[in-house]
Amino acid sequence: MVVAVPDLGYGAAPTEQPPQNDEELWKKYMSLVQMKKELEGSCMKKDELLHEAQEALAEEQAKRETAEKEKRLLEKRCKMLQQKLETLETIFQESMAQMREEIKRERKNLLRGQNERIQRLEAQIKIMTGNKQHTETDCTPKIMENNDREDTSRPSWWPQICELLQELILLMVKFFSCI
Repeated sequence: MVVAVPDLGYGAAPTEQPPQNDEELWKKYMSLVQMKKELEGSCMKKDELLHEAQEALAEEQAKRETAEKEKRLLEKRCKMLQQKLETLETIFQESMAQMREEIKRERKNLLRGQNERIQRLEAQIKIMTGNKQHTETDCTPKIMENNDREDTSRPSWWPQICELLQELILLMVKFFSCI
């Protein structure tokens, strides 16, 4: 705000002294000039402070807007990562379930195959033994005590039976070690 002080008609600068009869008027005039300068200074200072406050507010507003944008971007990224995590968890659970089922199927097939092989071996043993039960389970050929020769009282298919029994024992060991 600028206050205009009227010119008193002296035509001289305010620093010059007027004639003596107007001394009181001169003092008032100088007082008004001083007040005008103080008011102008105050107005300039007020304008500066207002300008600085507006700049600070604009800067603060820009910071706030930037922070809001970053917050929105981070929230969006967080949601996207959360969705990816949920998708990966679902895929993992499905894969685990499929693997469990596959392992169960493989075990069943393995056991079925072992059972079939055991049954075939038992059938072969029955065929070879002629459904006779032997009490002796030793698969090594016996040497007769008298003449150091192999006992010929056993049939010639005895080594085959021994091999089949050994294979059966190995299969049973494998079977029980898998359980």
